[in-house]
Amino acid sequence: MRTLLSAALLFVALLTNAAHLRIHGLVTDATTREPLGEVLVRVYKDGVKLESFTTGAGGHYSTVLENGGNYVIRFSLPGRVTKCFAVDTHGPSWEGDGSTTTVEVEMTLFEKVHGLDLSFFDMPMGLARFTPMTGYLAWDGEYEGRVRPEADRLFAEVLARRERLASLNP
Repeated sequence: MRTLLSAALLFVALLTNAAHLRIHGLVTDATTREPLGEVLVRVYKDGVKLESFTTGAGGHYSTVLENGGNYVIRFSLPGRVTKCFAVDTHGPSWEGDGSTTTVEVEMTLFEKVHGLDLSFFDMPMGLARFTPMTGYLAWDGEYEGRVRPEADRLFAEVLARRERLASLNP
């Protein structure tokens, strides 16, 4: 009983001394924007998998990131291209700050195309920096500017190949 009480108090103490970032959103089809259910969501902190879960039929996901880590949130579904984004939560926080900042991030997935190398999407599609002291989340626009053209080019190639395949198999 004493051990259980000590563990509960330690858990409460940890919760009240750290700023957190809650990321939630919707996983959708990149073409139709319809929600995708049963998408596997994996959350890694400093390269170690912390949790994994699946979206419900409505495509919703939610996770809380603690202060002091480099996170990667990866989304995968059989037959679809796996994608991810990264968030750095390092930085000072106010002592005793148990606040939570909530941010919505939509992730779009599209169907794989046989014979097309889409390994580019293994890297994060976005990088964000969360500042625990201010509760501010900033996306790295320079990184996005470097990644976006190649992501758009590959997605256009996916659509073109899909269209060619559809015209060959009416």
